[in-house]
Parts: sequence; structure tokens; C-alpha cells
Amino acid sequence: MRRSRVAPPTPGARLRPRGMAAATAALTLLAAPVARAQEADPGVAVGVPAGDEYSDTDPSALTDFRPALDPYGQWVDDPTYGTAWTPDAAAGGQDFEPYDTSGRWDYTGTDYTWISDYPWGWVCFHYGRWIFAGGRWLWVPGRQYAGAWVDWRVGDGATGMLGWAPVAPSWGWAGGSAFSLGFPSSEPWAFAPVGSVFAPDLSSHVTFGDIALPLVPRTQLFTRTPPGGSIAQPTIHGPPPASLGIDFARIPHLGPSANELRARQLAHPSTAVAIGARAPTPHVLRRRTPALVPRTGGTPPRSAGRGRR
Repeated sequence: MRRSRVAPPTPGARLRPRGMAAATAALTLLAAPVARAQEADPGVAVGVPAGDEYSDTDPSALTDFRPALDPYGQWVDDPTYGTAWTPDAAAGGQDFEPYDTSGRWDYTGTDYTWISDYPWGWVCFHYGRWIFAGGRWLWVPGRQYAGAWVDWRVGDGATGMLGWAPVAPSWGWAGGSAFSLGFPSSEPWAFAPVGSVFAPDLSSHVTFGDIALPLVPRTQLFTRTPPGGSIAQPTIHGPPPASLGIDFARIPHLGPSANELRARQLAHPSTAVAIGARAPTPHVLRRRTPALVPRTGGTPPRSAGRGRR
């Protein structure tokens, strides 16, 4: 329901006592439901996940990765997502884009893994989520591990393209605690020819930003039906290379670096605590406060000549 708004007084005019009282009463009525909602909101209790896992909103996400990130960027307080990290220009480069610049895809085991060349990339491409807000890329801390937090798009034989985009966060951070966000936020898609997806120089084959927009309606969101489910859903687990006509034996694999191994160790409390991480803790996930509003749309600016590079 849209609330009525009290019209501001004409500049230079004085508000009569009766008008002042009415305005005060109206503002009080508008504020009361919000205050009561905040006081009555008990939040959602998030327990320690079954098995050897962390939940994404575990408070340790704010502390376990700070030593690895502090030398390369700044922690900021975004009006929508709260506490977030952004790489310095020297650490990310002028044309930084997550899951595009300074990295490549590998297919390890049964899933895609982003191998980053950034010294901080082992954190931000396996944990948390990327969002483009306030004219810059922000990393929202998260504590659950994945080979890459992206959605996928596949084309038909005529298109011959594979696309991916960062999965936007469904939470933010304020005062050391996570809050839930009640809106979706699509991130820009990147596309590469299927035959170049695993190329060591992937970035030179990627189409991104405005140039990539015509490819979105020519491709389909890749979905899978989860175990025990009946409805196919978007998934971070991309299409098997064989389904794209890629010979797995021809994919150039890289052995995991020391940082990649550390990222995997931090994924599980049984190994994470032993190397200095915090153990998972029960916590409460509260709803987004009215002061935090969803960002407007927009795509990252590209320097001249960037699109397919």
C-alpha cells in the first residue's frame, strides 16, 4: 500500500499551529508502523549447517578473510548492502570485472572453477558475491565455498556462445550481523565462444557490457532440477563440457595453487579452524531495514575498445 506524503510548506510561509499539529500527527502515524515492525521482527534463526559446512551469513565471513583482503582494497559502507569490500585500482586494474579479467575457467572434478591471477582472488571468487553498485564493483562477504558464484546462459548451435554473470547477494551486513534483502539484482552478463571458454587468455575472447546485451535474448538461462525437486532452477553448476561439444581431455588443467588449496581448507570447519578461522555459530538473519533500498540498474563502464578484446 502506498503511503500518503505530507506536502512541504511553501518556501517563506509559516505553518499555522493547526497545520503543524496535523503534520506532526501524520509523521507520527507514518513512523509508528515502521518502528513497531522493527521491534516485532524477530528475524530468522540460522543454525550451524549439518555436516562440515558454513552458512553464507555466518559472522566469520567478516573476519576470516580480512587479512587476505586488507592490503588490496578498502572496506566501505554501502547504503544498500552495508559492509562490503572493493579492490583498489592498482589491485584490480582500470577495467576490472569479476569472472572476466585476470583469470580463466577450469573444470575440476564435476564443476567449473574460476582460477584467478589476483593475489586476493582466491577469496572473492570462491566466497561471497559481487555486485555493481555506486559506480564500482563491491564484494559482499559470504562464508560458503563454491568453484564460482555465477549463473550461466547457453546458446544453440548457431549462437555458439556460453555466458555467465555473478550471482547477486541476497543479504548484506550491518553492525557485524547479516540482514536479508527482499529484491533481486541482475548483474551484467559476459559471453565467450564455446571453443574459447577454457582458453588461458579467456579475457581476450570475452564479450561484456552493452556489446553483450544482444546475446542475452539469443541464449537461455541454464537450469537444473535439484535432487528431490520437480522444478528446474538456475544453478551455479554450469553445463557439462561434453554437452557443449568440448572434449574434457583437451581442457588445459592447472594444479591448485597454495591459495586455491587454502580456499578449500577454509570451506570446512574441520580444516578451517585448524588454520585460524572461526568456528560456525548460530545467528539471526533480520530483514532489510527501511533505510536500505535496492540500487538502480546500470552496467559497469568500459574503456574505449573494450567489449570483445
